[in-house]
Amino acid sequence: MLRPAAALLMSCTLSCAAAIPPAAAQDLASAVADALAHAPALAAAQAGADAADARVDQARAQGNPLLRVEGSYGAGRIDNGGYFGLSADNVTPRAAQAVAEMPLYAGGRVSAAIAQARGGAQAARHGAEAARLDTIVRAVAAYAEVLSARKLEARFRLLVDSLTEVERQAALRFRAGEIASSDLAQARARKAQGDAVFASAQGRRTSAEAAFARLTGKAAGDLAPLPGNAPGQTDPLLPAAPATLGEAIELARAHNPMLAQARAGTDAARAGARAARAEGLPTIGAYAEAAHVRDQFFPGYRADSMAVGLRGRWTLFAGGRVASAARAADAQVDQSEANERAMAQTLEGMVIDAWSGLATARRMAEAAALQSEAAAEALRGTRLEAQVGAKPVLAVLDAERDAAQAEAALIEAQAMRTVAAWQLAALSGAL
Repeated sequence: MLRPAAALLMSCTLSCAAAIPPAAAQDLASAVADALAHAPALAAAQAGADAADARVDQARAQGNPLLRVEGSYGAGRIDNGGYFGLSADNVTPRAAQAVAEMPLYAGGRVSAAIAQARGGAQAARHGAEAARLDTIVRAVAAYAEVLSARKLEARFRLLVDSLTEVERQAALRFRAGEIASSDLAQARARKAQGDAVFASAQGRRTSAEAAFARLTGKAAGDLAPLPGNAPGQTDPLLPAAPATLGEAIELARAHNPMLAQARAGTDAARAGARAARAEGLPTIGAYAEAAHVRDQFFPGYRADSMAVGLRGRWTLFAGGRVASAARAADAQVDQSEANERAMAQTLEGMVIDAWSGLATARRMAEAAALQSEAAAEALRGTRLEAQVGAKPVLAVLDAERDAAQAEAALIEAQAMRTVAAWQLAALSGAL
């Protein structure tokens, strides 16, 4: 089941990345496209899937005819000691043989090998899809982190500027005898605290941009706002969440690539068990041979032959090799089935966590928006009251700090909401 948001993203990522000139602002779609093109883990997973597909063809080839040609040429001397009256002589022994074989019955070996290889190929393809979804979510998270870190750095820079001005005014008022030395000391302490927070925001922004560059292979330039985060903005690139938690779990069970990979692993293990038992059954094949021999046993020896027929092989006693291999294969089936059940349980827990995380992030974003608006209004009022002497300098500092913290909480909540939406979409197979 493909959501409209995911379908639009997959159809436009490469075209968007090609159409945007280097100087243009990057958007989320182009960042995801860059990450998909650059991720070594994704390339390795795709190569593994290609190799697994080749093993399916290799398994199928075991049931095809085989044509083999052999030949030899040499120079030597044969001395039969006068046997049959032949004297010693120099010879040029040479031989050529062509053999064609066609398996008719292999005891289920070929079909089991094909089924085992097909299960491995499906598991590899699902693993590549899981790597793709993980790369997309990581790209969204890196994009959101860069935007958040830059916004926080800009906001705390404004806070430091405001605190610097308040500290300067506090020093002037202290010299004029309007405030006590303790008020000036507290203003300086607030300024030092703001400097520390600003330095932390700068470090976070540097780290976020470096992580973005490692993931996408490109430096983080001007980034467009996150989808759906601007006031009144709706963007089709923001995945739509399933209507209910039950629907999200059912979608994950049906479409999640990690669970599908575990199921494919179980299918491959069952095919491996059939292949292990097939080793105790006979094999029958048709063959045709033609040979040309010269100077092999005595000088002037000549022989040309041709034969067609059936050739069979059946190991009646293998010293327990087949039985022990079958037991090991059965244990592998049990292990794969247990891994599949564990993956289903883990996936359900991940979907529940992602669902509740998205719901929490939405409520946090709504509450943070109200808090930010209220803190900004409180800051404006406190500044006006401080100008007329109705509020002390420390009240302005506290209002500045509260407004900055409220805006930071809003930025964090918006980023959390976006990442949670993509995480839930990836788990439920909506990408």
